[in-house]
Amino acid sequence: MLLALGFGATAHAYPVAFPARGDSLPNGAYFRATGHTDEDYGNNSWAIDFHAAYFTGTAWSRYESGTSGTANGDALIFEAPLYAPEDGEIIACWRTAPNKPAPGVDYDFNNDGTPDSSPMIGGNHLQIRNADGDYIVYVAHMDFDSIPASLCPLPANRDANADGWPDNRSKDCSLSAPWEGMVTGTILPTPVPVKKGDFLGRVGHSGASDGPHLHMHVKPFDSDGLGRPCEGPSEEIEFVEGWEQMCESSTDVTIASWDPLAADNPLEPWWPIGENEWIEGRPFCFMPDGIGAQQDHNDYAVAATDLHFATHSSGDVLVYQSGGALRLRSYKLETGGTITDQDTVNEGSVLDTAVTRPRSTRDVVVSIRGTNGDLKHIPYTVSSTTGQIVRQVGKELSESAIYRVESTKSPAHDGYVVAIEDSAGNLKVIDYHVDSGLNITRDLTGTGSGGAIDDVAITTVSSGFDGVVTAEITTGGLLVLRSFEVPAAGGVTWADTYTTILGADSVRVDTVPVGLTEYVVTSVQQPTTGTLRLDTWELDGSGQITWLDTISAGGVSAHDATPTVAGGDLISAIRDDADNFRMIGWRIDPFGAITRHATRGLSAVTDTAIVAPLGSGQDHLVAARTDTSGDLHLFSYGAAFMSAF
Repeated sequence: MLLALGFGATAHAYPVAFPARGDSLPNGAYFRATGHTDEDYGNNSWAIDFHAAYFTGTAWSRYESGTSGTANGDALIFEAPLYAPEDGEIIACWRTAPNKPAPGVDYDFNNDGTPDSSPMIGGNHLQIRNADGDYIVYVAHMDFDSIPASLCPLPANRDANADGWPDNRSKDCSLSAPWEGMVTGTILPTPVPVKKGDFLGRVGHSGASDGPHLHMHVKPFDSDGLGRPCEGPSEEIEFVEGWEQMCESSTDVTIASWDPLAADNPLEPWWPIGENEWIEGRPFCFMPDGIGAQQDHNDYAVAATDLHFATHSSGDVLVYQSGGALRLRSYKLETGGTITDQDTVNEGSVLDTAVTRPRSTRDVVVSIRGTNGDLKHIPYTVSSTTGQIVRQVGKELSESAIYRVESTKSPAHDGYVVAIEDSAGNLKVIDYHVDSGLNITRDLTGTGSGGAIDDVAITTVSSGFDGVVTAEITTGGLLVLRSFEVPAAGGVTWADTYTTILGADSVRVDTVPVGLTEYVVTSVQQPTTGTLRLDTWELDGSGQITWLDTISAGGVSAHDATPTVAGGDLISAIRDDADNFRMIGWRIDPFGAITRHATRGLSAVTDTAIVAPLGSGQDHLVAARTDTSGDLHLFSYGAAFMSAF
């Protein structure tokens, strides 16, 4: 009998993200389950009990290597951080129940040696009502005092006995069976909003638990005539943004993403959740992360810096410097994530580079700062079939001296827009037209400008306002955003300036599509701490800029980012403060709020760039990284992100 765990889920399956991230468990450990305790998934229950396990070489173990398994802390899952699987509001919760003393050991409240049953089955738990108000997502058996008080602000009189449990444990609901009430003492007087990706607490061993584990179920929600919350029977869960594979006792799970130089294990592929079915009684392992396992890796054994991508459905172009010289490399991402190299072009020495795909074809224009300091634009044809790269000699456009250059596609005509630091150290924004023959013409009808800068990035916007947004670091070290209109006829006209008091050392800016709209996201490295901070921004029809939300990650020394094709997600590729490569997934909701929901940590690097290719089913990420020797590597990873909210 085949039972769907959201893998080929039936119509009633409830779609929700996994309540954890890729870094919730130690490397090599995975969430593992067959269903609920004593019940296979779908056999009288759609609830799931998750443990964590790693493969010892002969069997799966729930406990840290070298431990006896007799303490809660020996369990791999104990104190694993949990995160909100969707937007909603917490309507009931408990956070002060004690953990059981050890795996397989019951409570003994009277210290008389006689086991006592748990006063409340779920122990420390959260009941999250979804944004539509018709379902409850329930996570239980959490660690003592790990749920933030701000998420579970129950009145102190709910535990008058100060024993860690609610005094009123009745369940009141006047709706007919199978509806039932929630524990009265856990119901919040006022629901607490929660966003997908918010920290919820940690896995524990509280309540009716046989050992540290995570219990999760989804149930329909309604209120009775007195307004009391009621829940129905559990329903099937369709997990999204994650990966699964069968992991029986004799089967190892090997994924190359824990070792970026290893080959992927072809015998045990990781499938996006939704593509396989759970076989009754058979254990499955889960990676709760939209960023999946490594699919391919090419080691080019050449030095590289200043990495840039231009992506197209027929294949991508990577532009970089090698020993100070310009290099272009084309490749195609095959189905399954295989990277097929196509062509390489070696050019002369440069000081700075940027690349743009100015038309619907695969062709690119590389804008450089030459060794003489002058700005130069070089067009290249790139074959949509073979990837052959050919410089269009005689069609280059040379201009005056600059200090730095960044570029993006024009929003309303064939061409591109560059942001430069000119010879006086000031920002200039210039529009260029590119015809079918790759002839480049500078538009003289208008040029944007700004003040003195130390760094700049640029992105295209086209949802209600056709233009570009620049994010600059002033010589005073502050972040400034400017919007410029770039109409179909061409030219650049200033629209708005937003000056922040945010200090920054380096900046990246991206446009993230979210449904029918789009948001601008800035990523900056903050001075002194080196912390990566992201902010979301909205532009109205006239280009006026409004700040929306912010979030921070850890310390970084280099960073890049790419929106996913599905929209609503941004993936940061960073070199962290330990010089290790890390990918972090961010979700931007329809209101511009940003949350973190994916993490993948890998090996030491010196530089990074990342792109979400338009081809290969739009289900992969490609990262260019330079190792500690400075040599270039190209990696592909699976991607499984939600395409809708």
